[in-house]
Amino acid sequence: MHDIARTQPYTQVMDALMAIHIKHEKCWAKTTPNGHPGISIEQHCRTAGIVAGLLASQAPCWVKDTLNVHIGIILAALHDVGKVSPGFQKKCSVWLKRFGLTAAEFAGTEEDHAKVSQKTAQDFLTEDNWRFWAAIVGAHHGKLKGDRLSSLCDGGEAWAAERRRLVETLVREFGPLPDQPPPNFNCGALWFNAGLIAVADWLASDENTFPPSKELDATTIRERAERQLARIGFQPISCPAGKTFADLFPSTPTPYPLQTLMAQAVRHPGVYVVEAAMGCGKTEAALIAAYNLLASGQATGIYFALPTQVTSNRIHKRVAAFIEQLAPGAGTRLIHGNSWLVESAQPLTDSRNGDTTKVRTGRDWFASPRRALLAPFGVGTVDQALLGVVAVKHFFVRQFGLAGKVVILDEVHSYDLYTGTLLDQLVTRLRELGATVIILSATLTAARRRKLLGQTGADTNALDSAYPLISASVISKPLPVTPDPPKTIQIRFKTAAKLIDAALESAQRGQCVLWIRNTVNDAQETYRQLCGQNRVGGPEIALLHARFPQFRREQLENDWLERLGKDQTKRPTNGCVLVSTQIAEQSVDIDADLLITDLSPTDMLLQRLGRLWRHPRPRPVGCNTPKTWIASPALDACGLRTATAAEIKAAFGKSAKVYAPYVLLRTFDLWRERTTLTLPADIRPILEATYTEPPEDEPSAWRDLRKELETRKEKLRHAAIANSNPWQVALDDEEGVQTRWNSLPTASVLLMRKVFAWDKRTGARMELLHGEHCNLSGGVFDHAAAQAIHRNLVKVPRWCVMRHIDSTPAWLREYDRGGILACKLCDEKLVLLPDGAESGLTYRNDLGVVIPPWQAGTADLRRHAKEDDDESYD
Repeated sequence: MHDIARTQPYTQVMDALMAIHIKHEKCWAKTTPNGHPGISIEQHCRTAGIVAGLLASQAPCWVKDTLNVHIGIILAALHDVGKVSPGFQKKCSVWLKRFGLTAAEFAGTEEDHAKVSQKTAQDFLTEDNWRFWAAIVGAHHGKLKGDRLSSLCDGGEAWAAERRRLVETLVREFGPLPDQPPPNFNCGALWFNAGLIAVADWLASDENTFPPSKELDATTIRERAERQLARIGFQPISCPAGKTFADLFPSTPTPYPLQTLMAQAVRHPGVYVVEAAMGCGKTEAALIAAYNLLASGQATGIYFALPTQVTSNRIHKRVAAFIEQLAPGAGTRLIHGNSWLVESAQPLTDSRNGDTTKVRTGRDWFASPRRALLAPFGVGTVDQALLGVVAVKHFFVRQFGLAGKVVILDEVHSYDLYTGTLLDQLVTRLRELGATVIILSATLTAARRRKLLGQTGADTNALDSAYPLISASVISKPLPVTPDPPKTIQIRFKTAAKLIDAALESAQRGQCVLWIRNTVNDAQETYRQLCGQNRVGGPEIALLHARFPQFRREQLENDWLERLGKDQTKRPTNGCVLVSTQIAEQSVDIDADLLITDLSPTDMLLQRLGRLWRHPRPRPVGCNTPKTWIASPALDACGLRTATAAEIKAAFGKSAKVYAPYVLLRTFDLWRERTTLTLPADIRPILEATYTEPPEDEPSAWRDLRKELETRKEKLRHAAIANSNPWQVALDDEEGVQTRWNSLPTASVLLMRKVFAWDKRTGARMELLHGEHCNLSGGVFDHAAAQAIHRNLVKVPRWCVMRHIDSTPAWLREYDRGGILACKLCDEKLVLLPDGAESGLTYRNDLGVVIPPWQAGTADLRRHAKEDDDESYD
């Protein structure tokens, strides 16, 4: 009791017991496994400061110089000074008992120690704009508390004096507090240091390295921290110089012209835009450029970002082989929302006292991509990088992880409304963070390129119209690239009624046909029609889209991407028709003899053409030239200019809900009279013509659709800007949800074959669709069970199951935040558990989950679907 000082209240309002304070050396920061007070706050703060210093010392000089990393070190040391407060100390009953106190004596005190830490730092940083530094101290658990805090019930002057004394101790050890504000309230320097603080806290809280029961001196802490960083891979990458193209890509005998020019051009950090046709080696060109920067010490790692999880999985293997040539044993992380499904390691959790929040937090951190971006080398979705500029929890950790790296953004297009605005912000932020950005695209307009490069003014350089082209923020003139030999493609518009017979006839002649539909429902219907008209022993018919469970989708992708890939011996001998959605549109190595496609914006059509005659090979008899058939909307040349806006939308059907009707209209007008398209020569002209300013004699209905598009673009631009302001919003950290605009919320359906036991409160035993048995118990998160569940989930529009989604038991909702519905397969029907009522959905192994037309039109459900009645992607 002698450590406690009791003073009389200095106002009548303040409770006398609020004056109770204890020296900060006697305050605990961590509890031991048996719930006793552990190490002191001073030790934990010192540990975080030492770890932050070691992390900062590994940053390259250009990062240190521009991002004020010395500020992050002292602020990391201060991150938990707020634990010197009655609201936090009362959380340990053993500690209270030790000092003869009760939790009731501290009733009403602030329990969020991060707020108290921020307020303490804010009181030291008295200049107005300096408060943003204090705010990142308070954000070390992932979310901002605001840019300033008013008075808190933090124990009164006596406790505040102890916090000040601790701050003064840490300042003597780790250096002075900031003496200048950050450049602005949303800048790379601010968020890099916020990420440094959070990562230092995570590492300092590793109980295997820093046991909560063991007091350590500064020398021992540093030694342990150095071993910890080495063990988990926080070390500078040593990349040998002088490697040739053949060394880096042993399976590729000779570089393409694009690859040679990129190797020569990329010598300094900056923003580079590579515009070249599909299949001309852009991936290797970007990687050899990254090698130049790594070998010269101008980059700290690589993140290769792709548009989808499918493409990430495919490119991961190629990039991992490349990284192995550079840094043997370094490893390349696969980073996207479902990468954890292939991880075998059990995620660390803390479920003491049955705290399922801690269980969920452990799962989300160790089994999610949030930590993975800190690895030196990674391949994943562009969404993971974009989550660094969207106001989600720990967005700044992603920025910290990308700082100084080469970030390769693949398949960037001109038709991109919401995500395009976020991408512009990402490129700007990456440059602030000392990163190099390499943007790969086959389909950019000059205006879009200038925007990405941060250029303003008119496009006056004659070289800008060249194609292929390398442009950069650090070179004075764009560099034209010697184009590949031309490929001329025949273009034909055909009515939907004729396409089924024509596709089967082509496949029966031995051709491999790829048919891309814009929606899942349309793809399923096309597949049914093809199967219904196919003869016995005829060509193979297959279907690929996003409404298969994960395990089945992987089977189909692996099978068909291999059979339609480069190896001639794997190709179907009797012809085939693969019906797909946008899954097969880009960044997949599919080589079709014939392409059939729905109408889509010009840049998407060009991407789809990249799947046609991709590799040199013998073609079936009668397949003498690459051909593309485009499904023709019900508009002739006359109707195109006289139809109303409503009639035009109706003619485009569901495609008008996936893509802007005005862009479809401009695309159709440009493509409908073409008989051929020559790649790469025609890429630039037809792209520019699609997105250029309209003619003065544009029909009134077209103007109406253009105005509608401009209104929507402005809405999405404002939404993207608002969602990337962390001072105003706080969003859920979900890939594809915050980084893609989708007005159609989804839910998950869990598919199973048998149910052996089911209790709404305690759990269940079941056999999932792919045959694996799974045991679930309430309050216990099982990583292996989670992997099995997610392999058997299907995303569907939420409106079609919303009548039933609330019946999901709590122990199952734990495995999917967006809502999950348990269904058992009975014949082809999916029946609800536990009562066996029909869900209205059906499933077949070849079709996936089907939403019957009668349900899609049901009035009480349709009002929840707004204007959409199908997925718009995948």
